[in-house]
Amino acid sequence: MRSQTTRPANHQRGIGLIEVLIAMLVVVIGVLGISRMQIAMLRNNQSSLLRSQASLLAYDMIDRLRADREAALDGNYTHILGNPAPSTSTVPAGEVSAWLAAVNTALPAGTGAIAVDGSDVEITVRWDDTRGALAPLSFTTIVEL
Repeated sequence: MRSQTTRPANHQRGIGLIEVLIAMLVVVIGVLGISRMQIAMLRNNQSSLLRSQASLLAYDMIDRLRADREAALDGNYTHILGNPAPSTSTVPAGEVSAWLAAVNTALPAGTGAIAVDGSDVEITVRWDDTRGALAPLSFTTIVEL
């Protein structure tokens, strides 16, 4: 007869615990990676939303300028970046004031500029993007009226 030798059970104590600890470490690292990716995604989505808003606001002003083309070509809609909204009661001043109010409402610390050069108009929208990657950001478009 053959005799079988068996190992005592005390030789494998603790191996299961080490495997569990390593598995928990891998899971924790994975969860941290996913949460960091979520935070980056939220930041980029917020920045993208603000860029889209800036684009829509610039094209809104372009439509306003095209509706009153003669006054726009005469430079009545010109506005320098950072200046306060005009307070006169003319139609161009009212349009610029309404547009600047919309820019400030839709974008954090939003402001805008309108520059006319012949039949070319340059619209600039600037805002604070501290939640995103860069601050401040600006969107500029040039169109021909």
